[in-house]
Amino acid sequence: MKCQPTPKKLTEAGLYFVSLILLTLSVVNGFSQGENYEFERIKIGDVKNIICGMDLAPDGQKLAISSVKSFPLYIFDWSKRELVNKYEVGDWYAGSSVKYSSGGKYILVQQLFYIDWAPNKDKEVNFKVIEASSGKVVKSFEKIHAATFSPDEGFVVTITAGEVAFWNLQSGNKDRSFFVPGATNAIAITPDGKQIAVSHRPDAAELKTDPKFSKNKKALKIALNYKQQVSMYNAATFSKESTVNELYDIIYRLEYSPDGRTLFCLNIPHLKAQTALERITYINTIDAATGNALRKGFTSRAIYEPDFKLSHNGKLFGLVSQNTRFPELHIYDFETGILMKRFELATRLLEKHDDELIVGEMRTSFVFLPDDNTVLLTMGNHLVMWEINLNE
Repeated sequence: MKCQPTPKKLTEAGLYFVSLILLTLSVVNGFSQGENYEFERIKIGDVKNIICGMDLAPDGQKLAISSVKSFPLYIFDWSKRELVNKYEVGDWYAGSSVKYSSGGKYILVQQLFYIDWAPNKDKEVNFKVIEASSGKVVKSFEKIHAATFSPDEGFVVTITAGEVAFWNLQSGNKDRSFFVPGATNAIAITPDGKQIAVSHRPDAAELKTDPKFSKNKKALKIALNYKQQVSMYNAATFSKESTVNELYDIIYRLEYSPDGRTLFCLNIPHLKAQTALERITYINTIDAATGNALRKGFTSRAIYEPDFKLSHNGKLFGLVSQNTRFPELHIYDFETGILMKRFELATRLLEKHDDELIVGEMRTSFVFLPDDNTVLLTMGNHLVMWEINLNE
């Protein structure tokens, strides 16, 4: 886990992450740039604009694909190479991220920005809930901090101004809500719908009971100004069950693994608390059952909030990162945290065709296909299908 060093020495967690970063960079630099990539270009109809978001439907066939400059949301069958539909939703110049509900009935579309992180304030984002079969806008939200589907597809759960609210997707009305003091930018629900994780600012009174802060005013000030925490709540009673025993950088995304055992926490240091020479994103892991921070974590050098996903069998962890110029996808063994493969989206690797648009500083999204040996990546205005082939 990434932990702010105290003025006197690095914590055990801090030392772990320093070594993790050095190991990751050395492994990445050790990979041959001439690695034998097995890939295929896939054209999406007559799409000419840059793709920025993608998610795979629960049926394993259809993709929801979004693009920049206020263009439509596309529904694409990757196995048939067929454009199924396109929906006029959202009018967001930088595009949107997309996420299917658990059963594929709805798609959550989130507004993106060219600068998608705010170091000094909570981000305010627009969302739309789309009916996947028709493209109908079921519910719209403006200037909220985060939104996610309930596992039963009956609600969208949002967080804004400290209020966690359940919005009924049939009636469009707010069904119930509760408040989290100091709530910030991220919310997640376990696949069984029993637990809700919320990011929030530390409580000064609680921190002062901790000896390492009560006796160190400078460390306390850093924690209160630049750090955040995660707490778990009972989804039925709204009672707090636990607070994770770790302070994180500014949290922008929380997400449970499909089995509900691991909570991923994406966090980025505040500019004034950044110790590295470049912006680094940390994806920490939390034991969802106990609420304890785990030692396993991953880092990304992506210039945007990076896409990350577990494979369907839970054995591989994919994370978008960045080299000196181009985005690249890293594939890790999730159990050990070892980097297994990487795919660099470079113009010198994928030569441009007449009908293809390739952009160096693009936002990359990806999905694992059902076989867990193949991924689809966005690149410019088309997709790339990459066979991972871990045995080679």
